[in-house]
Amino acid sequence: MHYRVLFCSEQIHLNEQLISQLQQEVHNITIHQIQEMKDLLSNLSEFDVLFVSSKLLNEKLNQELLKLNINNTPIVYITEDFKKEPVFIQTTALDYIVSSCVEDELLMKVKKYNTLFNKYEQIGSFATSVMDSNMLPLFLVKNEKIFYANAMLLKVLKYKTLEELQAANLDEIFCHNFHYHCQEKNNQWFQKSLENENTRVYTLNKNKEHTHEVKTSYLEEFDTYVVNLNDITKEIEHEQRVKTILYTDALTQQENRSKLIHDLRYGEEEINSICLIDINSFKEINDFYGHKTGDQILIQVTELILDKLKNIKHMKLYKLPADIYCVTNLKANKKEFTTLIASLIEAIDKHVFVIDQYEIDVRVTSGISYSLKTNKLITADLALQAAKKDHKDYLVFFDELDNIEEYKNNMIWTKKLKTAIAKDNIIVYYQPLINNQTMKVEKYECLVRMIDEDSIISPFFFLDISKKSNQYHKITRSVIRKSCKEFENLNFEFSINISYEDIEEPSFLGFIKETFQLYDVANRVVFEILEDEGIKNYKTLTDFILEVKKMGCKVAIDDFGTGYSNFEHLLKMNIDYLKIDASLVKNIVHDENSYKVTKTIIEFAKNLNLKTIAEYVENHEIFEVVRDLGADYSQGYYFSAPLESPTLSCFKNKDKND
Repeated sequence: MHYRVLFCSEQIHLNEQLISQLQQEVHNITIHQIQEMKDLLSNLSEFDVLFVSSKLLNEKLNQELLKLNINNTPIVYITEDFKKEPVFIQTTALDYIVSSCVEDELLMKVKKYNTLFNKYEQIGSFATSVMDSNMLPLFLVKNEKIFYANAMLLKVLKYKTLEELQAANLDEIFCHNFHYHCQEKNNQWFQKSLENENTRVYTLNKNKEHTHEVKTSYLEEFDTYVVNLNDITKEIEHEQRVKTILYTDALTQQENRSKLIHDLRYGEEEINSICLIDINSFKEINDFYGHKTGDQILIQVTELILDKLKNIKHMKLYKLPADIYCVTNLKANKKEFTTLIASLIEAIDKHVFVIDQYEIDVRVTSGISYSLKTNKLITADLALQAAKKDHKDYLVFFDELDNIEEYKNNMIWTKKLKTAIAKDNIIVYYQPLINNQTMKVEKYECLVRMIDEDSIISPFFFLDISKKSNQYHKITRSVIRKSCKEFENLNFEFSINISYEDIEEPSFLGFIKETFQLYDVANRVVFEILEDEGIKNYKTLTDFILEVKKMGCKVAIDDFGTGYSNFEHLLKMNIDYLKIDASLVKNIVHDENSYKVTKTIIEFAKNLNLKTIAEYVENHEIFEVVRDLGADYSQGYYFSAPLESPTLSCFKNKDKND
């Protein structure tokens, strides 16, 4: 392919010797010379580089020249003294040569821009051979213009040809082809992708909205961005299905306790007060009339409460486990909210619930909290328990309801824990994880214990206390150090539990690196992270995961499936395992909801190429169910209690009745 050079000067004429030298040193070069500006403007698009005498230009002509520069054609100004040129040239010139040195500088500049030209040709060749064979929509961007796109992108954006796409700028492409679910307009989605932010854009395909994640990489050598659109519609649909199951009460179809906890922590508006409503003697209703009737009572109480709240936008109903409801309040003052709860209690008391041939009277007790403390749910529950004890319809929380005995207990365990740390009595037990197909032990989970006198103490008694007494980080480090030492010469993968509190501690990552220098086990370590309400900054979490993965470690999300599970952030994290929460697994045989949630989680994990681990596998029935659902590993007392040392290597099937 010819490299076309245009030399435009009214005074300087290139001699044959110089042209011959150019043609010898630059292959396939074609050189044209003109002396008038009108010829330059009419032929601009035919050349790959322009050398233009500044004496031919005035400000208007210079602007016309720049406007016509639609193909990024380099313009080199020929000048006697660039510092004496008019301002309009000094401010627009990207390159220039001095007229007295034309012969020397011309050859250098031609070779420079020819090299760049060849590089761009290489990009085109690369794009043709690689991008068109890629099933992901891909395009190349330079100077905010798309100069190459593969066939899949044209299909997604409904353009017939590359030329048709190139005729539109990024703003037009956005406006006519993409939905961007935010207030920002124009091509902000593209700008955010350049900043390496998680950017999503949306397209309509056969009347169905598809979600695409934008990924951008920069080719510095070519000053070019490579952009691809990854269709994550199926992952989002899985996320929504699981989130619906996790955040909705199956019987009443109201948002549940998990959603309440999420809204208390992350809601767009702060919940200033809440009320817990508990049906009195509901167990007796279930026992006397049967669970079917009890379920109808719960449904009808829900409908009655919703009817009372239907015209109040700043109040919301949640259905908590068993027979408990929660009403949250965003705006009403204490008097208004207390009055409404009193009227609600009275309405339930006066209502006769007719189910089949039965007329059933229902009474409720309520606890209200306006507390400024972080956890209003706890203070409302304290008020509810106090109201039941005092046989009152409702009670508003006051500080004296806090249990002083809890503080005494905290002081005792704080002292025990401090002594155990000082004497190195923080120890590790090991529970095996069984491969559900081979029945071999492939992994162990490292579990912390404390020695108190002659007893082995479960973390249930001291772990929360350690966080309140600022001793938690010492325990985590002791477990990591001892676990790495134990497995240094064993051929097992092993997992260590850490929390967001560990991760955000500044020196924690450095400690891990130092430990791996002592013990060569990094490629067998799995860090189990509990994703809960305590996570303040997901970037801190994802950065940590990236660093430990570089070291060769793996990452698991612990207790997944109940409480707070943020699926949007989960999609960002480069994890390896999902550990299904024990509360789901232990009920999976007899509870349909637990079965459905577990099944959905396993399917969701498989779509993301994640391995799943079922905790709390306590018997053969549970094991058969989780194995049939496709869980990869099982852990629980059916196989083994936590051991003092990791000596178990395989598991033999027991009889179902064992």
